[in-house]
Amino acid sequence: MIFFLDGGEIRLYLFRSLEIMHLNHWNFYMLRCRSTILIVISLLSALAAIAQQPVPQPASARFPNIRASLDDGFFVLAEQQARGVLRAEPKEADKHEASLLLAHSLWGQKRYSEMLNLLKGSDGSPGHIYWRARALFELKQYGPAVKALDEAGDVMAESRYVPSALRLKARMLQSSGKLKEAEAACLQFADAFPSHSEWTANQFELAEIYTLQKRLPEAIGVYEGLAAQKSANVAQRAQLKLAHVLYTQGAAENFETARGLLKGLASTNQTRLAYRIDAYVDLAALEEKAGKQKEAGAVMRQAIRLSPDARQRVPLKLALVRLLLRENNTADALKLLEECRAEAPNETVAAELQLEKARALLQARLYDEANEAYQVYLDVASDPAGLAQAYFGKGLALWELERFTESASALDKAVKELKTPGDRADALFKAGDSFYQAGKFDDAEKRYRSFVTDYPAHANVPNALYQLGRALARAGRRADALATFQGLEADWPASEFSEKAALQAADVLLAGELWEDALAKYTAIGQIYTNSTAAVLSQHQRGLVLYRLGRYADAQLAFEAVASGHPDSEFVPQASYMRGFCLYLQGQVEEAVNTCQAFIKAYPDSEWTPEVIFWLAEQYFNQGAYADAEPLFLRIAADFKGHKLASRSLYWAGRAASAESNYVKAIERYSEVAKTYPESEILPQTRFAQGDALTELGEFARAVLAFEEIIKHYSESYLVNAAWGRKGDCQFSLAVDAPARYAEALNSYQAILDRPSSPMALKLQAEYKIGRCLEKTNVPDKAFSRYMNVVYTFINENVERSPYSVMWFTRSAFGAAALKEKEKAWLEAAQVYGRVLEANVPAQEEAAKRIEKIKKDNWLLFEESAEAK
Repeated sequence: MIFFLDGGEIRLYLFRSLEIMHLNHWNFYMLRCRSTILIVISLLSALAAIAQQPVPQPASARFPNIRASLDDGFFVLAEQQARGVLRAEPKEADKHEASLLLAHSLWGQKRYSEMLNLLKGSDGSPGHIYWRARALFELKQYGPAVKALDEAGDVMAESRYVPSALRLKARMLQSSGKLKEAEAACLQFADAFPSHSEWTANQFELAEIYTLQKRLPEAIGVYEGLAAQKSANVAQRAQLKLAHVLYTQGAAENFETARGLLKGLASTNQTRLAYRIDAYVDLAALEEKAGKQKEAGAVMRQAIRLSPDARQRVPLKLALVRLLLRENNTADALKLLEECRAEAPNETVAAELQLEKARALLQARLYDEANEAYQVYLDVASDPAGLAQAYFGKGLALWELERFTESASALDKAVKELKTPGDRADALFKAGDSFYQAGKFDDAEKRYRSFVTDYPAHANVPNALYQLGRALARAGRRADALATFQGLEADWPASEFSEKAALQAADVLLAGELWEDALAKYTAIGQIYTNSTAAVLSQHQRGLVLYRLGRYADAQLAFEAVASGHPDSEFVPQASYMRGFCLYLQGQVEEAVNTCQAFIKAYPDSEWTPEVIFWLAEQYFNQGAYADAEPLFLRIAADFKGHKLASRSLYWAGRAASAESNYVKAIERYSEVAKTYPESEILPQTRFAQGDALTELGEFARAVLAFEEIIKHYSESYLVNAAWGRKGDCQFSLAVDAPARYAEALNSYQAILDRPSSPMALKLQAEYKIGRCLEKTNVPDKAFSRYMNVVYTFINENVERSPYSVMWFTRSAFGAAALKEKEKAWLEAAQVYGRVLEANVPAQEEAAKRIEKIKKDNWLLFEESAEAK
């Protein structure tokens, strides 16, 4: 588990031409990369500025999260939250509200006796009265419950609970057989709350009460009124109920009317599927009641054919079996029973699991295994959407394996099959990158051009144009490349790729040996991006370009022109020692030494001499020549021990060794920094890098000690938050063999939550990883609570939508949903995925797919849930 980027800070006294070098970006999650030391300064300065002060909140501020948990049906979580408020000894008003929320959560868990104990000391408030009555109703103690509501009188009538109380009273009266009183309560509700969301449900109950009283004209009248509603769902349900009443309670002359209603519902595609199936079932019962067994069997088969859920389909087949048996048709009945017993397993589910396995392997960076898993899916699956995702994932795995030609092929297939524009755009762009890395620049060009054409408003358009220019340049089409870079500069001046394009354009000019054009270009770059004086910059850049191309004599003349023509220029010191380098590289070692000596005399207070060496070392480092860079860094440490760069040089010597995967040597360098320069400001970065090197060796226990030193001794360092996180990651890794370590990892992540300086995105990450620890220690309910803390915080507290906060929200939501899926709590899992849709994050499309799949696989459950509302 990677937590944070490591970092060091080295001051670089470099000439601006370093911008022409191809500098790699740092990865935020410590993927080892060849970063320029110059970039590290900016990154660390930015990270140091991150701080966030906690804002104390009253107990009432926690109520929205509790209500959200109740709305989502997470009653255990709501109970934990409400009890947390009560433990904090809130004000009386907050205590009252929290107790009502707690009662609601207990009701959702069917813990009715505990509800009564909680509300035993009722203060006579409407809320307490209502929830006590609700608990009594669930315990079938209708008399005391109705009495409590009646005694509430005016107190209840003036409260927000009156509609719910009236509905509850009607249900209790009906359940206790007091149909007249129940009817009166329903009529009272209908008159008093005609716009209430439960008005329709009240009417259905009223019709049922009339039916129970054998008052069929009144029941039919209510159902006919509901059937005239604009809501198709309400109208269809009312027609279904009306038909049922007509053929079960009415005389035979009503059969034709009922038959017409049922046939109309069953044969209309616009009818809700559940109602179509119910209509066929009722129609089959009607036809059998009318003595038409053959027609009844045919109608039941229609219902079976319509049913998408085996849990419903099998009972329907069983009903048909019984019908066949009543006809003495035993042969068909037995055949159908065999079908019921031997329903085939769901191969789609198995394929989906394979796809999820492949995704998990890809996320875990097990790219060989992920590639194989995706291929297994591709070999057996047929779902177009799944195949598209498999090709996309396979392409990404192959990219990481540096099998770029295969990656490009897989990504191309994904582009053809993916339906979501965002996914298609990502696959298309990555296909271009794969072709570029494979050296197939013409193919890369086609993908980048398609990307820019098909997705002109995409945020990656500047990047695509930049990559397009590079592909054209590598293909030898310099004029086209130059035009592309120039267009990028003109059309996207504020983009980070504008300056890169300018530098690439200059490289194109250099590759074409258009020296004067290159000089003009660099002059323009200086004017646009550095605000330097055009004349001296032009001259200086000319020297740097010539130096970069190995034309040291010409470069020497250019640097001498800077020193003589612009003696007061800021570039003169640099031009002086660059002249010395030119002499050195021309083999004029003695004169080069003399030049350096003259430089020292001219600038006695300058520290350029060690920094020149440092510059040479960093060039090698940035070019990946770590074996050449390391001895230069060590030379500074050995020859300039009192210099401010001495400790940093040792540190970067360790980084060079680490970049060559020589972690043992790297650790030795870091230890030497701590031993020789115990007061150095580079020590936090050194310990951090040391911890990283130890993790690369799998020595997580020693790495923990390194990160702990930062925490204990450099409490003001910007790296402390990162150190807590990396410490937690190491403990998490150690927990694979020692599960007790999960508790230690949890404590480390909790420390981040407790630190005021921890930014919100980091807190969300820590909360998520605490959930992972709890999940690993088989405490899924607490893990679920942690995941949902991230979800609700992200939604309710206006968290900044950074890529990192969105990522941890998404992982937490999917983690919480996965737990519910493991529990087969499909309604709750769908509710969590619904929160992802509500958040409007990139993963909403995946969440929508999962909701759709859950509802498809558990169709009857969701129909029953919808029916119960």
